[in-house]
Amino acid sequence: MERYSLTTGLREQTILKDVYFTAPFNLVEVRENKKNQLLEMMVMSSSPGLLNDDCYDINIEVIDGSALNLQTQSYQRIFVSEKGTNQNMKVSVGESAYFSHVPHPVVPHKGAKYTAKTTIHLKKSSTLLWGEILTCGRKYMAEGEQFQFKKHHAITEIYQEGIMIFKDNLYIVPKEINLEEFGQYEGFTHQGSLFFVTPQIDVAQRMEHISKRLSKEEGITFGISKVMDNAYALRVLGNEAEQLYKLFTQIRKEEDNAINQTLGIN
Repeated sequence: MERYSLTTGLREQTILKDVYFTAPFNLVEVRENKKNQLLEMMVMSSSPGLLNDDCYDINIEVIDGSALNLQTQSYQRIFVSEKGTNQNMKVSVGESAYFSHVPHPVVPHKGAKYTAKTTIHLKKSSTLLWGEILTCGRKYMAEGEQFQFKKHHAITEIYQEGIMIFKDNLYIVPKEINLEEFGQYEGFTHQGSLFFVTPQIDVAQRMEHISKRLSKEEGITFGISKVMDNAYALRVLGNEAEQLYKLFTQIRKEEDNAINQTLGIN
């Protein structure tokens, strides 16, 4: 089992208190302005991706009053896997704490079989920005690997004070599902989901801002819904992984900057 864990700490700003990782992982700080409250960490890997029978175990703890952005180094490739590959991720975000994570897109190769479970626990005063992007595979391969993976099953559960407020159950078996159908991909090849929750703030203005921006974007379709007064869920369909990743990263950077300003550090 390959694993990494990270726990934040607090001094004048958020620091890295505890970190542990096994091969192929390495975690490094990439915060350029050391005065920023937000701790920016990057997960690096010496592996080309998830290989047959790989199992990733990830634990993140963002303590009370701290702020963390967790980044990835590159696209997550999932190789052909007869036994399958797995990832289990647990995240805890404390009182008045902030966590943002918009990883690079997942690219399942031909024959890949992948299962992932993510569980996130929040407090009432926690802020979370969580994104995921799934591609159809190696779309531009000469042989064509569009939706040639065996299975992709990713479950994300988000709890606030022990009560589930959001669940995303993405189950795709291309041989069993017609992805061209209405309610499925409808001609698109990539999909991304983004969830945001923040305490005591109506997200209507944020949703309007995102809708206006995305409505000007060519080659995508999207839907955004208010989950609660202080939470929204965004789903985007497109044909280019980099386009979706850039859109989500823009939103993430805006929220990252906002948390620094809120905490009075620029």
